[in-house]
Amino acid sequence: MTITSQPFTINPGALLASAPATATAAALNDALALYGLCLPIVPLRTGVTLAELVACNSGGRYRLHSGPIGRYVRAAMIEQHVEVLTIGGPTLKRATGYNLNRALAGQGVQLGAVRELTFNLRPLPAATSLQLIEGPVEQLLALAAELVSAGLALRALAFAATGLLLVELAGLPAVIDRQAQEVATAAARYRLSLTAAPSAGWQHWEGLAQQHAALPPDQRLDLTLPRRALPAFVAACRAATEAPIWGDAGVGSLHVGPLPDRRLVASLKAQAAALGGQPCFEFGPPPTPAFPALAPPSSVTAGNPLAELQAVTGSRYLIHHPDQLAVYGQDASIAQPSGLPLAVALPASTAEVAALMRIAAAHRLPVVTRGAGSGLAGGAVPTAGSLVIGLNRMEQITIDRDQQLAHVGAGVVTAELQRAAERHGLFYPPDPSSQTASTIGGNIACNAGGPRCLKYGVTADYVLALTAVLADGSIVRYGDGLAGQGESDGLAQLLVGSEGTLAIITESTLRLIPLPRARRTTMAIFADLHTACATVERIMASGLIPASLELMDGTTIAAVEDYLRIGLPRDAEAMLLMLADGEPEAVEREAAALAELAHTGGAQRVAVARTASDEASLWQARRVIAPALARIRPNRLGEDISVPVTRIAECVNRIKQVSATYGLPIVVFGHAGDGNLHPNILFDARNPTDMARLWPCAEAIFAVALEVGGTLSGEHGIGTLKRPFMKQALGEAQIAIQRAIKARFDPAERLNPGKVLP
Repeated sequence: MTITSQPFTINPGALLASAPATATAAALNDALALYGLCLPIVPLRTGVTLAELVACNSGGRYRLHSGPIGRYVRAAMIEQHVEVLTIGGPTLKRATGYNLNRALAGQGVQLGAVRELTFNLRPLPAATSLQLIEGPVEQLLALAAELVSAGLALRALAFAATGLLLVELAGLPAVIDRQAQEVATAAARYRLSLTAAPSAGWQHWEGLAQQHAALPPDQRLDLTLPRRALPAFVAACRAATEAPIWGDAGVGSLHVGPLPDRRLVASLKAQAAALGGQPCFEFGPPPTPAFPALAPPSSVTAGNPLAELQAVTGSRYLIHHPDQLAVYGQDASIAQPSGLPLAVALPASTAEVAALMRIAAAHRLPVVTRGAGSGLAGGAVPTAGSLVIGLNRMEQITIDRDQQLAHVGAGVVTAELQRAAERHGLFYPPDPSSQTASTIGGNIACNAGGPRCLKYGVTADYVLALTAVLADGSIVRYGDGLAGQGESDGLAQLLVGSEGTLAIITESTLRLIPLPRARRTTMAIFADLHTACATVERIMASGLIPASLELMDGTTIAAVEDYLRIGLPRDAEAMLLMLADGEPEAVEREAAALAELAHTGGAQRVAVARTASDEASLWQARRVIAPALARIRPNRLGEDISVPVTRIAECVNRIKQVSATYGLPIVVFGHAGDGNLHPNILFDARNPTDMARLWPCAEAIFAVALEVGGTLSGEHGIGTLKRPFMKQALGEAQIAIQRAIKARFDPAERLNPGKVLP
């Protein structure tokens, strides 16, 4: 249900709200509170508009827990000259084409005056705890570092160098009570004083923020530092000035001012940079970062490009025999190459990629980037005569446990990163179903999500910095690598989801979070699809955000039961798998609530896992869908439309009509909580009748997605297969914007040609 609460439009079941850009976050949150929801951005200053917050990519009080506002921008209405256009999409997953809605934050792109913004929402926390701790700032910062490492439900760790630390926790009351005691115990070990937190505990920091934001930019210092460097730099600032020094110890943010001596400002900035610090723009928009200034193309170089390419990689890692090239001629989709590539190069470093790109530029070679080849949209299918650059050898992983970051090469397999993080007690949430094969570079290129994205977000939400190689071979690094509030973070977000058409992403810095301590899965069986979808909407509007909320339709259930014979009812029309994770007390409560919502929603049968074995059994049905479907037809075309949660049932019913029209079985499963559906068309590639109907059937599914207000892709990308629908999905004006961006990064259109943009 969509509710108009002037001047806001709120859709609780889809966790979305639209607001005028001139509104304040406080006004929007007042309206959202009636539905138990919030935009988790609470500015430290009053009266700041949503447009101003987006321009700064501000995070406010809760940067530690919720990050900057850019993570929540789903769509924007832009006034451009005399035309008004909407960028982004109405769903929780990606928009179609380039990531313009996210790139707005921090002024990664400037497209015109922002008139309206649509945000992804979060439930209001059930309880909060505010504690003020007094003592020497060195000990306060040491305590803060310990609390972050402990994996508590921290919302904020605001500090002032005068000797104050504000600790705010949020979550289930039982968890908050227990963790508040843990904070008190830890503070006692440091011999710090815990004071009774007044209801106006944030007033001190709000006053500091008001004063700080009023200073001229050249008289204040706004930085983000690695947390381990914060104590040393705070000490340096205290020795250099008597100005207020304050910030967020959890994020590593620091604000100092007034500093009337410009030489002192420059000196402190240099010291911060030496410690790994980066500029932060919480209180003022960064300068619009310049798009890359590429070297002008030279005349085509004569000579043998293969010899030059081999000089970079060595003969072992340059593939050019036709039989071997054929292996790289396809990805996991049905897209067909236009011909064999010239060669496949397998570099081991960013420097080697840059050298290969310079050779490709000199010879005007098209370049196609490839990871594991697990893509389902034809994004890695080569152009005839192109240079394919495979990044699988770039598989280095460095986990920074203190900073809760991972520095990874583009060739790292997603599941390997997840396992590496878990060995340090940390968690990398994005979990595409191809995670055991797909690589981080491919995940970033398509902004992959997976079942857990409902609660935790998609790949873009974890990207803090990218290293990339541009079309001319120059190397760039976008993003601050710390908090996502630097001057080039918008450009990093622009590359996410660009499918190799703007640059080759070679390395990334990814945010990690504490590993959930418990998990519990609930399965619910329904007699009809409409009831199951209504239950999804009721769950989403209840204030619960499951870690996963998966839907399987009746055809999928029957196929899985034929394959596994685990007692699933063949006459059921829908099944929901719901995962709760987090602190044990919260998981127990959420699992019970999900089971109750399923019962009251009309489920015929509800089962809650009680053991690890139960857990594995319940998810087994979801994991074996692919082999189960192969028993119906040997081949399948898997799509991933994304539609508003409120229209899932309508969309699935219309897809069933498409199935009947074209005489091809279509099964539907997917991530119901965010509307990301995976209609799979089953066919036999040996049957000419099936093949003649296949693509018209797929086109009909795309048309249904757009007609119900959805997008062409949730996480698979556009590639070549969905490219013909881009104009219908976006319109000429938005295509023109994306083409202009493409021209700035790749004027000769050599990067992944024929993909994404029509």
